[in-house]
Amino acid sequence: LSVTEMKRGTVSVDLSSDYNIEGIYTDRSKFSADDGLDGGGFALSEQLLGAVQEWDGVVFHLGPANAPNAVTSKTITLPEGRFARLEFLATGVEGAQESQVFGVTYTDGTSAPATLSLSDWYSPANFEGESVAVSMPYRLTGDGSKDERPFHIYGYSLTLDPNREVQNIALPNNKHVAVLAMTLVPTSTVSPSSALVQGASPKS
Repeated sequence: LSVTEMKRGTVSVDLSSDYNIEGIYTDRSKFSADDGLDGGGFALSEQLLGAVQEWDGVVFHLGPANAPNAVTSKTITLPEGRFARLEFLATGVEGAQESQVFGVTYTDGTSAPATLSLSDWYSPANFEGESVAVSMPYRLTGDGSKDERPFHIYGYSLTLDPNREVQNIALPNNKHVAVLAMTLVPTSTVSPSSALVQGASPKS
């Protein structure tokens, strides 16, 4: 039995206007060999991921299946406010993507670049600042079948300046870095009454 303290006051980043990758499909779907999370005919399973994931006590909302539902190589507008961290779910494809720069800009014009390395979705490299957030027993192929090997989505956390209001984050200009969800975490986050207990069923 393990208990994860859920962080309170978090704000999901709405990526719906930024989605430019069709990276999640329902099982048995067929899609082009040029589509998928890697642009090479492979994708994540909606049946395995669902609409919501949790990592590090933070809830992440995923995009709809069989449609654009992940982001690469874009600048994303962030909700207004002051926050302690920006946490996100992402992965590298076509191999590990090392030393990738994520640039947070604040409303006062200042910016704070952060360098992260992302593992390939098949091969966790345990880079600094990276955790396996979701492990899946297969991925989907464009012909409707499954590639029955383990694949992963990783969790990352960027420290923000809580004295400044965030404006946007520029993702690396790299089509092999795919972001699936983002959530902002305020300074005071943990609610003792909102613990997520893993391994037990909720009482009705």
